[in-house]
Amino acid sequence: MKDTVGATMAGDMAGNSEAKIAELEARLAEAEEELRLERERYHELRHRIRNDLQGLATLISAQSRRLDQPEGCAGCAMRLRSAAALHNALDEDGASDIRMDDYLWALSEARRKAFDDRIVGDLAADEDIHLDYRRAQCVGLVYVEAVTNAMKHAFPGGVEGQISAQLRRFGDDGLELTVVDSGVGFDPTRCQRGHGIELMRGIARQLRGELELRRLEAGTLVRLAFPAAAAA
Repeated sequence: MKDTVGATMAGDMAGNSEAKIAELEARLAEAEEELRLERERYHELRHRIRNDLQGLATLISAQSRRLDQPEGCAGCAMRLRSAAALHNALDEDGASDIRMDDYLWALSEARRKAFDDRIVGDLAADEDIHLDYRRAQCVGLVYVEAVTNAMKHAFPGGVEGQISAQLRRFGDDGLELTVVDSGVGFDPTRCQRGHGIELMRGIARQLRGELELRRLEAGTLVRLAFPAAAAA
């Protein structure tokens, strides 16, 4: 009798376990399907945002050709394209780190499309530099502001010139972004406000770094130095 009861209980327990496993598997399948749909919606949203930003940049660029001083519109177009480039730089699998050489190259292309070709661009970046979305955006904003300032102010009268940018590792745990133009240069002490300088200085503080502006014999140097590791 006891053996029969024990066998029955064991059978019931096995049946309950199988039912529980089947229930958990069904719930897991539902969760995986919901996650798949959410990823599809996320990628679709990113795609729409990129397209909207690119469309606005193209519209502004077209409008700038009708103006006597198109640099302002060109700068706005470049900022929009830089935002689109940041979305493009995000890994499709959802990884949060941005590969900075790809991102800065995309920003360089945004500069080329926003402004005329009389200014030659040159870019170099270490391949192993990856930053999280927020810090990558900060570095990109400094690059965009520095390049936009140079395009607007360093080459008056339609003269030709060059802008060189570099992102590299330096020291034990530091990163350095430099943007150098071959233009007329300016005195940083006389440009405390405007020209995006306050914005760049604020970004440097966010990165726990420092911003340097220096007039060269021919042109201007913008240097952003900051720790490679994010704040804990």
